[in-house]
Amino acid sequence: MAITALYEIVNFDKSTELKTNKDIKNKRIALKEMSLETEAGINRICLSLQAENKERRKHALNEIIKTILEGQEILDTDDLSQIWENLNRPLIRLLNDQAEVCRDRAVEILNKFLNLLPPHDKHIIYVIPVLSRRLSPEEYIEPSEEVRLKCIALLKVIILKYKDHISVYMDEIIGILARTVRDNYPNAKRESCECISELGKIVPRHFYTYSETLIKPILSNFSHQHYRVRVASVKTIGDVIQYGNSKSMEEVATPLAERLFDQSGVVRAAVVEVAGHWLVELRDRYSWWHKILPLILTGLHDEIETIRITAAKMWDEAGQLYMKENQNDEKFKDKMDFLTEEPKHYPPNITRPNLGCRTIAQENLCKLINGITRELSDWMADIRVRSAQLLCVLILNIEQYVTQHIEKLLPAIYSACNDEDKRVVDNIEIAAEYLGYFVPPQIYCHLALPTLESSPTAGHLRAFSAIIRCTEKSILLPHIEKISNFLQQSHICRSKKSIYQQQLLSCCNSIITVCNENLFTVIFTSLAMSTEKFIHEEADRLFGVLATIESLKDTEDVFLHHMKVMLMSICDNCDSWTAHSPEHQIFRTCLIRASTAAAHCTSIVLPILQDIMSKNTDMELRLLYLILLSEYLLCNKQSLQCIVDFHKFVNQILEICIIPNLIWSAGRISEALRTASISCLCALLQNDTLSTHIKDSVTIAKEEINNETNECNITIFSTVENYLSVFERVIPILITLVDDNARKTRLYSLRAICLMMSIGHKLSCITEDHIHRVYAVVLKRLDDGCDDIRWAALEALVEIWSTIPKDYNLMSCKSYIDVLYTTVLIHLDDPESKFQDFVLDVLMQLAKIYPELLVEKLKNCQTNFRNQTGIQILLNHCHETLKNIY
Repeated sequence: MAITALYEIVNFDKSTELKTNKDIKNKRIALKEMSLETEAGINRICLSLQAENKERRKHALNEIIKTILEGQEILDTDDLSQIWENLNRPLIRLLNDQAEVCRDRAVEILNKFLNLLPPHDKHIIYVIPVLSRRLSPEEYIEPSEEVRLKCIALLKVIILKYKDHISVYMDEIIGILARTVRDNYPNAKRESCECISELGKIVPRHFYTYSETLIKPILSNFSHQHYRVRVASVKTIGDVIQYGNSKSMEEVATPLAERLFDQSGVVRAAVVEVAGHWLVELRDRYSWWHKILPLILTGLHDEIETIRITAAKMWDEAGQLYMKENQNDEKFKDKMDFLTEEPKHYPPNITRPNLGCRTIAQENLCKLINGITRELSDWMADIRVRSAQLLCVLILNIEQYVTQHIEKLLPAIYSACNDEDKRVVDNIEIAAEYLGYFVPPQIYCHLALPTLESSPTAGHLRAFSAIIRCTEKSILLPHIEKISNFLQQSHICRSKKSIYQQQLLSCCNSIITVCNENLFTVIFTSLAMSTEKFIHEEADRLFGVLATIESLKDTEDVFLHHMKVMLMSICDNCDSWTAHSPEHQIFRTCLIRASTAAAHCTSIVLPILQDIMSKNTDMELRLLYLILLSEYLLCNKQSLQCIVDFHKFVNQILEICIIPNLIWSAGRISEALRTASISCLCALLQNDTLSTHIKDSVTIAKEEINNETNECNITIFSTVENYLSVFERVIPILITLVDDNARKTRLYSLRAICLMMSIGHKLSCITEDHIHRVYAVVLKRLDDGCDDIRWAALEALVEIWSTIPKDYNLMSCKSYIDVLYTTVLIHLDDPESKFQDFVLDVLMQLAKIYPELLVEKLKNCQTNFRNQTGIQILLNHCHETLKNIY
């Protein structure tokens, strides 16, 4: 009767609502009464399911679906069981139907029946083998993705509901899932992953045997393009290890670690969650700490905050569980009893991991250290970054236990500090800082300093600086002198690489910050060796810190306080310097940056200059120092006032630097040396009448009592004799240099002659012979090929003849003045109008020497000039001058 009811229910009035058991009972009676062809009905359905016509099979399946879905509430278990007994085999056969729609409907009907029927082995005895045949082979028999998905869903129903009966079908089920988890259809992959997870949870004892079979198929999805597939695969692999054979951890750990680089935060979160669950739920987790720790600890540095929070929470829970599980262990109990106080010297703003976490990390670092150091030099930047971050977390967790592994860690840290990727460098620098908190200075100095001695790099210094920066002052102080002396060695602090100097200054900053130690030599050397602005700025800042530490007024006082020692350290073998020598860079910086302090140390500066200017030294270096000396003399007048014996300084500069290089010799470098020397001479002579301090032994003794100095004005030359001796040595050379091939040499020579004559005039020691010696060579320069030389020659003539002594005898020297006027007058007809005007102006100034002679010459040759206007102006000026005289 139940079969008849099944087929007649379709015609029942659907608007009738059966809300009570009585209504349902009445409906069943009605169905039975309506049944006319019980056997005929079942035969008709069965025949339709086996019909060759696809439409008949489809219609029969639709009729069953409609009946079950809409009539299940009025069908009791017995009715469904009777229906299933008659229809299950035809339905199962339809799983092999050629029509996709029939297979699809058949799977739906089977799914519904197995969901509604009470679990019994007989219900699945034919279903699982057929599913296995359709889905297990490497080449699918079932071509439709949607049908395969529904088949996997059907298998999931079987796993969930028939858990007590599936153990005998494990081979078939595992075979199906191992294949479908590699399906090309993403939804099929995800559904298969869910099936595997449920299977492991439901029958863990049987699942253990087969779990290894599923590892590779699941891992193949870790790189799938859909992030949902990757998430499902990660979670499933977690369940496979959790409920299966954990020996597969060796195979799983690396692919999971790779997923920590996944661009999707959801995938990374899944990895962290899996690792977190393993830490507290995996049965033999103690054997696999070294595989799980990198997964969970890397999550502490994830870009997404929620992942970091989750990782921190799970890591803390793992530590708490470890403490609970090992509270009866004597060694661990001692730690719990005695390691209760927080360390005084600990990284700020960092929450200290609990004792359980620290113990787990300490026990497993030896297994992780080699992998971390290896991956710090991996070719992929992201792996290097993660390794550096992992090292930071591990050091925080193992604390002082890192000491026993520091010998392995330091080389990797040095190398990573030289990494091109800033992220790696930043993280590894933090790791080095953590070492400073937990490793005693005697240990890291013993290891780091010999390495720096043999092959110093910026990376070595960066790491060393970070370690020192975070070392406790009280334990660093006994070693600070050793470290400071080491850094001040010439081969350590005299590199020209800016990055190296930056890290060297960082070391200085660390030492000064922690221990207020004086590292002037290192800082000044860094300033000298680098041309980078940021190095200079950092050095200036550190000089300011030194001034504060030493209670000095400013940076200049710091230079004054330390410059003598600085110069003494480089004064040996000056004659072997080259333009690339570190000592040269330091000395150059002393003169430029610390000019006042250098002026106080002329007793050291002058011997160094003497060695540099010797004929055996590098000519390029001599040229550099002549130019530098010119700048020093020209731009540091206040500094020159600090020289104790200024006259001695002037004489020595002339003797050792200027005069030897003025002497003519062949070659372009010699020519450049002459130009630089004459420029230096001009710079020196321009400091005439400089206000300075004259100090003798008596004055110095008074200063010690009264702290006073006596100022007076002096000249470059202390006496007339001193001037004349220099004049007699210099002027002959200058006269020859006025005719030098180098334009600048001729120009500077004219200027130097003018300055010498001007100074002599102030000393009242210029004679007519001096004027007559120099003016003639200057006159020749009026025909020079360079216009600026001609102009300078005219200026020089005015200045030279302005120094004539009061007793100058015009009559006896008339011939010299005549030559002067005659030569200059010729240029009054110069083709260039501006030069004509300047010549006229010069003649008007020279007219006051002997105006009568000039008037006479003008009248005699007036008709010879094209520039009659100029001649007339000059005549008028001469007449006016004569009127004023008489």
